[in-house]
Amino acid sequence: MRLLTPGPAPFQAEVPMKATSHTDPDFRKTMKRLQDALQQVFGVSGFTAALTGSGSWGGEVACMNFLDPTKKALVLSGGLFGARLAEMARLRGAQVHVVELTGEGKVPWGLLGDALHSVKPDLFFCVHVDTSTGTMVPVHEVLEFVRNASPYTLSVVDTVAPAGNVPLHLEGLADYAFTASQKGLSAPAGLAPIALSARGLSHARPASWYGDLTRIWEFWERGKYHHTPAVSLIEALERATARVLEEGIPRREKRSKEAYAFLREALRGDFDFPPEEVAAPTVAVLFPKRESPEAVLARLEASGFRVAPGIGPTAGKAVRVGLFGSQAEAVQDLVEALLGVGA
Repeated sequence: MRLLTPGPAPFQAEVPMKATSHTDPDFRKTMKRLQDALQQVFGVSGFTAALTGSGSWGGEVACMNFLDPTKKALVLSGGLFGARLAEMARLRGAQVHVVELTGEGKVPWGLLGDALHSVKPDLFFCVHVDTSTGTMVPVHEVLEFVRNASPYTLSVVDTVAPAGNVPLHLEGLADYAFTASQKGLSAPAGLAPIALSARGLSHARPASWYGDLTRIWEFWERGKYHHTPAVSLIEALERATARVLEEGIPRREKRSKEAYAFLREALRGDFDFPPEEVAAPTVAVLFPKRESPEAVLARLEASGFRVAPGIGPTAGKAVRVGLFGSQAEAVQDLVEALLGVGA
C-alpha cells in the first residue's frame, strides 16, 4: 500500500531500534544536532527542542504556559486545527475570540485588525496550513501585522503541515512555533518539535509539570533531568531532519508545488480544489464532482493507494492527499488510478 495520507508520511531515514539511555553522552550530542537542525527548519536562532508527544501536545503546551483565566486569546482559524487551538485555550479558562478565514480561505485583514484593537489579546494563534481544508495563510504577513498592531501580544504558530517542506523564517515573528515529526519531517509520529523565543520563555507561567517550558529548556540546554524523553524517536527525527536539510527545504517545496500543479491540471474535470492562491503545496484537498468521497477512497484502496477522507469542514465532502517529501513523486501513478487509466 502506497501511503499518500497528509500524515504520517513515509520515513525519510532508517528508524533506529536499539535501546539508548537518555543520559548517554552520545544521545546528548544527538539532541544538540537536532536542535541545530530544527533552528534551520523553523528559521530561528533561538531555543528549539522536540517534545515527547504528538503535534497537538505542542499546541497544548503553549496554552499551559501562556494562558490562564485572566488571559485573552485570539485565534485566526481556517478549519479543524484552528478550532482545536481555540478549544485548548478555552480549557485553560482563557477568554477566547476567533476570527475565521473567508469562505475562499483568505485572511479578513479588517476583521483581524479590529479584533486585535478591541480584544487586546495576550496570545495570538495562527495555523499556517490547516490540513482539514488544505489552505495556507501568508504567515509572515499575518505575524508582522499582529506584531505591528499589538506589540505586546505573544504569537503562537502551528506549523505542523508546512515544516520541513516549506521555508518558515520565523525569527523575530513567532514567540512559539510547533510542528509534528510525522509530516514534512518524514519521521515517526510521537514528537512535537518546537521553537521558543527568549520573549516567550520569559512569559512562561506553567500550569503543567510535564509541559513546563522552563523545565524543558533546562533539560535540553543544561542537561538537568526532567523526564525520560522518547529516545529512539528523537534519534530517528535527528536522522530524518538531517536528510531533509541535505536535500534542501526549497527543493522539497518546489517538488510539492509541481506535484500539486500536476494534480490540479490533470484532475480539474473530475475534482474541484481550493482556490489556487490559498492552496497549500503539501496537502491537496480534492472535492469529487461525479462520485462520493467514499467511492474515491475505495477505488484508490483497491489500486494500492491510501489517502485520507475529509475531516472537520471537509468531512464527507473531500479526499485529502499528502504531498510531503517523497509522496510528491507518486502523483502521476495516483492520477492514473483516479482516472481509471489502465483499468
